[in-house]
Amino acid sequence: MTKVRAISVGILVLSTIALISDSAVAKRVSIQGNSKTSVKSKCDGAFWPTSAGGTYGCVNQDGSGIVCGGVSKTDKKTCDTFREAPRCLPTRAQAVKAEKAQKP
Repeated sequence: MTKVRAISVGILVLSTIALISDSAVAKRVSIQGNSKTSVKSKCDGAFWPTSAGGTYGCVNQDGSGIVCGGVSKTDKKTCDTFREAPRCLPTRAQAVKAEKAQKP
């Protein structure tokens, strides 16, 4: 019984860590299809049209967003997207509840 509980909690912890680390990863995409007009029309939060570094982008209300442009040749042709990381790790009570739900 104790081994099963330890394994369940371990799986929950590892799953949470994997979820958080995946959420923090930015993805680089082509600037094609991500013009200022396109980014602005999809933005439901704060949009900036141009910065001193030559970037434009959006941070949506949920914390996700996109940043396009820059000063290097690569930056001028790409955008970096990101999504919101989870707000917090599960509490001990939530972990226990999840564990109890998995018992047959």
